[in-house]
Amino acid sequence: MQAKRFLKESMKLFTSIVILLSIISNLHAQDYIINSNGDTLRVYIIKSFKATNTQKLTYKIAPESTSEEIFTPDKVRAFMAGVLHVSVKVKRETGEEQIFLQEIIAKGKIKLYKGIDENGNPEYFIRKEETILPIDRSNLESFIEQNFTDCPAFNKEKYLPLPNEAYRQDFLMDLVSHYNHCLDENIPYIRYYEPTKRRKQRDELHLGVKAGGGMQEYAYRSFGTGANAELLYGEGLFNWKPSFSVGFYGNVQYGKVFGMYLEATYLYRNTQSTDQRIELNFSGINLPFYGEFKMLHKKKINPFIGLGLNVLVGIAQKYKFNDPPNIVQLRPLSISPVSFGYLFNFGTYIQTANKPLKFEFRFTEDFFEVNNRTFGDDKMRVANFMLTFSYPLL
Repeated sequence: MQAKRFLKESMKLFTSIVILLSIISNLHAQDYIINSNGDTLRVYIIKSFKATNTQKLTYKIAPESTSEEIFTPDKVRAFMAGVLHVSVKVKRETGEEQIFLQEIIAKGKIKLYKGIDENGNPEYFIRKEETILPIDRSNLESFIEQNFTDCPAFNKEKYLPLPNEAYRQDFLMDLVSHYNHCLDENIPYIRYYEPTKRRKQRDELHLGVKAGGGMQEYAYRSFGTGANAELLYGEGLFNWKPSFSVGFYGNVQYGKVFGMYLEATYLYRNTQSTDQRIELNFSGINLPFYGEFKMLHKKKINPFIGLGLNVLVGIAQKYKFNDPPNIVQLRPLSISPVSFGYLFNFGTYIQTANKPLKFEFRFTEDFFEVNNRTFGDDKMRVANFMLTFSYPLL
């Protein structure tokens, strides 16, 4: 009898323990939602990014439930699905948007959040001065300079220029932790990211196309004939005429500041002297070789200046001399098809999402060798002002 009673009491105790453990297990297993009224709801949140993301929250009332419910960010204050998510308004260029974000760093002047879209792609946000902003992935250096460098002890050597893995959660957590500690020493700095040791940067080779147009001016200058040149060639001054060029360029970039360029472009230009005694039609291959220095290379717009040499090889040229009736040239001129000179250029690169575009103003001055057996060797000077546009292919 006593044994039977003992067995009955043991079964009651065992049943009570099982029920209690089941209740505790369920409480810990369940997620919860705090709705817009402040009520807490125990639910089972579907954690797939296709179901629960920045735009919606999908859940079940019970694990065995076959139906799923959806909340949008305007109906929820926060929810717990392993980690805490909050419903916040984000300031975008297109206006304000309310979305679900996960809190990554919640203490300090800058708070860090993470959102996951319905394709599983992460997007990061910061809260600064009560405004939540998306971190600009396409122009991250500028974003960091605008929002983080106001701290005097900000570590630019570590965070600027950016490493390749900059738009990554550990890097951004390290950045925010460093900044918050920089402003308030009572907030500890936690190291989340350690940059890999940078290898020596290899020289970069770029190839591209370019085109340009401008104005050119010829001037005949005599070095051997002296005053007699005016009898043969008139004033030797020429009208300004249009010119244009199109072709390819190659560039070896040594770091971010200095680069060497070699071009091969087709160049066309023609002219006529002011007294109409000389007419020139010329086309050739232009081969400039020059160095270029970039400035403000951390900015979106990078000004530059350059200086170099210029070689021009004629492929089609016609020279016509309209001599006055009292002048007869017994020995016509021999003009070299190759000219040598120098160039000076300046302009700017504009960084785009894909490739930098280059706008350039260029001045060149070339000298043709002119041979006249009667009077000696002379030179023809050509000055050319041109505006060009370059686009990299590689």
